[in-house]
Amino acid sequence: MRESGITLGVVWLKRGLLGAAIAVIALQWANNRIEMVKTYQYSPTPVLPATYYVYHSMATGLREGRIGQVDLLAVRAHANKHEPWAPFERMPRDGPHQWVSFYTLDIGYSFVVELARLAFPTLPDNQLRALALQVLFDAALVLFVYYLFSQWHLGFGLLAAYLYASNGVFYDLVSFPYYYYWDVPLTFFVLGALALAYRRPAESTVWLTSAALALGFGVWLRGSWWPLSLFLCLVAAATPALRKNLLVPVIVFATVATPQVVRSSWLRGELAFTTRAVWHVALVGLGYYPNPYGLEARDEVVFKLTKDKYGVEFPEEDNSAHERAARQEYFSIWRKDPGFVIRSSLGRLKESVTGKTTVLSFLFLSNVAYRILCVIGLVAMVWRGGDRRLLGIAAAGMYAIYVGLTCVFYFVGLAYDNVSQVTLFVMFMGLFDTMLYLGQRAYARFPALGVLAPAASRDKVPSGA
Repeated sequence: MRESGITLGVVWLKRGLLGAAIAVIALQWANNRIEMVKTYQYSPTPVLPATYYVYHSMATGLREGRIGQVDLLAVRAHANKHEPWAPFERMPRDGPHQWVSFYTLDIGYSFVVELARLAFPTLPDNQLRALALQVLFDAALVLFVYYLFSQWHLGFGLLAAYLYASNGVFYDLVSFPYYYYWDVPLTFFVLGALALAYRRPAESTVWLTSAALALGFGVWLRGSWWPLSLFLCLVAAATPALRKNLLVPVIVFATVATPQVVRSSWLRGELAFTTRAVWHVALVGLGYYPNPYGLEARDEVVFKLTKDKYGVEFPEEDNSAHERAARQEYFSIWRKDPGFVIRSSLGRLKESVTGKTTVLSFLFLSNVAYRILCVIGLVAMVWRGGDRRLLGIAAAGMYAIYVGLTCVFYFVGLAYDNVSQVTLFVMFMGLFDTMLYLGQRAYARFPALGVLAPAASRDKVPSGA
């Protein structure tokens, strides 16, 4: 009787601790997000991207079957109000319109705007809807992060959720609308789906197909998702446990992504995977350091350069001529001074890796210390093997590709510290996981504490990592 009472007390103690942990995570998440949203948005001049009205107009066009088109008259009318909180009112159907295909940016964010409109019809049709959708996804992401890492240990899942809620980059990015934030849930999901497909063989095709859908949507958001998608496909193909289930996911990805290639190629007049500006951004990146070419890390400087030197105007909807001129200028500088271009790229890479151009990931760690611990965590994940090794290799590869390519053309500041920050977080969690594992192994050597030894059933994963 006494033993059953002790057992019941232990059960209630565990439940109490679990409830307390959930409350702490929820409070940490809410406090950080509310504080940053207030900082960025609750003012007469909220923080908004320059393309705020463009994506709204694109979403309006979607309802009329105008995919990727913008009504320039509507965009200018709303911008000229100089009232960022004003709802994006639809122009009368019988009024004047100037619908044009928008080449300068990929059009995936118009889908996000429309989804926010459908999800929150009672909110004003302004940035509040997009913010509400981001916060909703962010809350769901806390649950996904917990679910992913709780596959290794329940307490570890709670720790991961708390650290996600505490990460400065994540709660910063979620606080202003449209681009930058959406790469965060996308990266977490595709990495998590890859690991879960490995760990759960019976559900492997479902998880891989879900990842393929996410990646297919990703290439509509940013061209950078093309090399990342290729890399993750190669990782899955190199993993025997996943290779046999790749046919359906590859077909799904091709079905979702191919229309983006067709649209981009048709608009560019040649094979193209994105219409987004590349060489313009590359020139802006070269202007990040002092140089004799008149370049600065400002868009306006590059626009003026191509206009003065090449006679190229820059209509906001069509960057084709400007991109050709920017590419010509970039390679002109490369031919004259390749050493400067290389030093600039390497310098931006160094600053991106050390984190000088972003906020602290965690207040208790410098950026350099954080990245060193992430490398140690990666080594530990590879050493552990199984789904940990797969997840670590996938995260490290994505980090190298994303940061390397971004720094060739620009640099990874806060705005672009999204994919890279997720991959660092995954490797950082690998460090804690291995510390827990080594602690359990040490305690298991003492018979009285043997109950703390890791349950073998939780570590059973298919071979072939």
